[in-house]
Amino acid sequence: MCLAFVTVKRDHVNYFDASVGSLLSGLDDTERRALSVNVLFANTNPEIHPSWGQLWMNRLVDSVSSYNVSEEEFQRLRSLEESHNWYEKGVHDYTYVLDQCYVTGTPYIGIFEDDIIFADGWLPKTLRALHGIDHELKAENWLYLRLFYTETSLSWTSDDFAYSHMGLVFLLTMIAACGALLLTRRTLPSTRRHLDIATITVICTITVPAFTGLVFMIGKCNITPIRGLVEMNKYGCCTQALIFPRDQVPNLVSFLRERNEGQTDSLIVEYADGQTLRRFALAPSQVQHVGIRSSRDNLEINTRSTWAFWFEENDPLALRREHEYSVERGDMNFSENAD
Repeated sequence: MCLAFVTVKRDHVNYFDASVGSLLSGLDDTERRALSVNVLFANTNPEIHPSWGQLWMNRLVDSVSSYNVSEEEFQRLRSLEESHNWYEKGVHDYTYVLDQCYVTGTPYIGIFEDDIIFADGWLPKTLRALHGIDHELKAENWLYLRLFYTETSLSWTSDDFAYSHMGLVFLLTMIAACGALLLTRRTLPSTRRHLDIATITVICTITVPAFTGLVFMIGKCNITPIRGLVEMNKYGCCTQALIFPRDQVPNLVSFLRERNEGQTDSLIVEYADGQTLRRFALAPSQVQHVGIRSSRDNLEINTRSTWAFWFEENDPLALRREHEYSVERGDMNFSENAD
């Protein structure tokens, strides 16, 4: 599997070193050999990046590069950089690393942003998920496996029956509660002293609706959390960590270059919708977004909301034990078609 990071200099902070460190941390030799890790320094002057030229880079990753383009293309990129046209430059950088990985011939290509951290054991879980997509689900037309999503994008929507019929839900719970209390009062005379008509009225018209509303406020992800390999064709955000099958890359790159500019994640979703391609996610997220300071002049309130809440429930020691057990039982056999 070919993996690529796109990294740029950020003011006063550098998340990139921790991103690469967490990617490789805990991998045994077999797991490391299954990966080709590539880094693109996406500044036209890469020397301004604090990690450029560091000795550890050449020791830990397989390829370190800056732009290898024509002079005309280089000047265009410099102009985009100076004008802060991140919509166009972001699309260019994404297609650039997709092409870099495509020529390696690996069946899967992962593109990562530079402000993330990985959970221990992310690789065997990812490989099992890819195996499940291709061999158990036998999915043919699928675009990516998502290793990061934010639960804020998976809240109640009009697609949820309970949410789109909220008034009916409130009415039914009130009727059910009222019926149950009246039946109790009728069949158990000893309860009539406590279940008088006034009490039943308060319970049915105030208490039950209040608790019903609380259920909606708790959120769908807390009531019915998702686990394992799930299909996520809608509402998944963002492009922090996506794994693509090789055969989908040429057409995706052509589409992105034709569109030229925009929010990369939105363009990818637009392409997938237009081609009716399935999209999957590994739940809970195997990656966390930690970049509060955006590389694209994004507001801090937006970067803070790009957060995988369930990722924080991970127990590092439990993940380490699970990872060691995964290695012992030979889960890397799934990598035979992914290295």
